[in-house]
Amino acid sequence: MNKLTHSLAALICVSSTALAAEKPIIGAFNKKPATGTSLIAVSANGRSAAGTITGKKFSVVPPSASARLYLLNGGKVSGQMVLSRCKNIKGTKTINRKTCSKSKVFTSFKAGRKIGTVSQSGLAYVLRSASLSPVVATDQATASNFVPVGLSTLGLGTGSAGVSRAVVALAEAGSDGDQDGLVDALDIDDNGNGVIDNYDSTTTASTSSDSFRVFSNLKLDLAQSLNLHATGSLPTASIDTALQDVQTLAIQVAGSTGETTELDCGSLSYCSSGGTGLSNSLAFPGTAGGSFDPDSDGFGTITKGGTGDFQLQTKATSAAISAGDTLIERITAADGTERQIPGVLNFVFNSTPALKTVIVNGGAEQTIDYAATPRLGSRQNCIQVPSSGNVALTITGWRPQRPGVSAAGEGAFVDIGKSLITIDIPNGPITSGSSSGGSNGPGNCVASAYSVTSDPNLTVSTNGLQDGKSDIDAVSSNTYTFTIDVTSCLNNAPSGAISWPSNTELYLDLQFRSKDGDNAAQKFCLARPAVS
Repeated sequence: MNKLTHSLAALICVSSTALAAEKPIIGAFNKKPATGTSLIAVSANGRSAAGTITGKKFSVVPPSASARLYLLNGGKVSGQMVLSRCKNIKGTKTINRKTCSKSKVFTSFKAGRKIGTVSQSGLAYVLRSASLSPVVATDQATASNFVPVGLSTLGLGTGSAGVSRAVVALAEAGSDGDQDGLVDALDIDDNGNGVIDNYDSTTTASTSSDSFRVFSNLKLDLAQSLNLHATGSLPTASIDTALQDVQTLAIQVAGSTGETTELDCGSLSYCSSGGTGLSNSLAFPGTAGGSFDPDSDGFGTITKGGTGDFQLQTKATSAAISAGDTLIERITAADGTERQIPGVLNFVFNSTPALKTVIVNGGAEQTIDYAATPRLGSRQNCIQVPSSGNVALTITGWRPQRPGVSAAGEGAFVDIGKSLITIDIPNGPITSGSSSGGSNGPGNCVASAYSVTSDPNLTVSTNGLQDGKSDIDAVSSNTYTFTIDVTSCLNNAPSGAISWPSNTELYLDLQFRSKDGDNAAQKFCLARPAVS
């Protein structure tokens, strides 16, 4: 299974009064860290606290008796402090460096300890000059040359072999069930099974008031479609245009009734002051004292919208938004106390799913030529169906892509697997040639409207088609095939059967969704001709 980079996902901070119970962890770097580096202590219960770096020295008051220490730069994890497992020299407290293990490291440091000097070794900041018991807790991680294996690929499929799934399922938010160095809340694949958490049926989406998730959405009309296999390439300029034009993030709003939630994006340009982000066509977080930032602290207030989350149009290029971007929600209770909750962007769609061929009612196969103008299936060249009677489509197509991560052994682009595939019809038929109108459609088609006869990867589920294929490096032969009974979908609309008269057009969204909310879609058109 391929791996995916990831970054800091969960930093639950506590008030200064709670932190006062613990004493600081103090140490020094052998070399001054890069400009913009910050330090975070994350405890086993998921709470965190920010530290200080002054020159080569650092200090942090952990939120509990012990904590893992992570370095952040540019909104992502840039390192972790570790202690290599070494034997003491008999009769002394001195480490025998020749015995230090490069494949197993201690990852949690005790409050109130002076841990000495750490030396950088790639993504690891290694302490090798202190005795073990006074400074570290028992938490350990599998490592490669002292670097916890989760840091280089940032979590996907990097866990220790043989870790009990039951143990992982019961693990607290801040634990490290797969022993890869990243606490579960920071880990894109917290059970180490090689599946992104948003797509992993064995990982449950959190609904806690002390956690939140971020979902990527990208929907394009067929005329503007992007897909590596359909269009032959994915130029950065084309990806950037699509992301800037239509990409949105759905951000869960943590907190309870009566609490105020603000979004702290750090240096992420698409949701920080002066950046590109929009919400309801208004700049977010906008100007100090404005509707999103009434207290002028630079953090925008977010509330749940009609979809149950906060919708943000990023207007970001692919260079400005990527997997692992870490957001913080600052939640203020009625009594004025604040807690800080993190969330992470699992990945970003770089393309949508795409039709390859369509067969109407068992007839001739029609190939979508993406070099043609206008493209078959676009508004300007709808796929023709009979003027009356039932309509069923057999669709063969390609999965959407995300950026591959070379450090994780992936190619430039990865075909995304494990999606829930649905046909969504938001609106009913409209008169041919019209640009708008139509009643409400059935929405996502009922399960009985789908059928699969030749694709071993697809199964009909309660909500659509479940794709069993895993992520793989993008390859054009990686297609899917299913049949959708469009008439059955219309007849089973929640508000009652919807008629589909002649001389009308019907627009369908081919959607690929994660179990938690990520959604990429291609919109295409069917047309019933007028009766001659």
